[in-house]
Amino acid sequence: MHDYLIITDKINQKFEQFKLLVLQETKEVEELANFHLTPQQEIIMSYIIHHEPVIAKDIVNHFDISKSAVSQVISKLEEMKMIYRQENSINRRETFIYLGDKGKEFHQLLKKIDDILVEKYYSKVSLKELKNVLDTLSKIVETKKDNER
Repeated sequence: MHDYLIITDKINQKFEQFKLLVLQETKEVEELANFHLTPQQEIIMSYIIHHEPVIAKDIVNHFDISKSAVSQVISKLEEMKMIYRQENSINRRETFIYLGDKGKEFHQLLKKIDDILVEKYYSKVSLKELKNVLDTLSKIVETKKDNER
């Protein structure tokens, strides 16, 4: 167990160094603050970006958070023009969530940051190494899900 704690500490330190690197090297990251999103709103926006259109129930299930919490976040994001809702014409009890104008701007900025990171850093590492990082993080996330069952 002691070895795991040592490695975990080193991983955490590298994550912190990586965050600093990203903040220092990409002025675009500072522009994210202009959207005035909370961390929870950012995470939900990322989910919407990758799964659009979504319904609130998708968000509830994916993040395992309450309907009321999701409802509050969705209402705030809609008020901020980050998203908009549209009734499902097939099932009127469902409302689809789409990126609003500000949400599309947010998405474009995220893409720009990713492009910069790929060019400056990720492309300097082999795809195999990047896939190993992804596989490891995926296993850790799956372990969390397995522990909840």
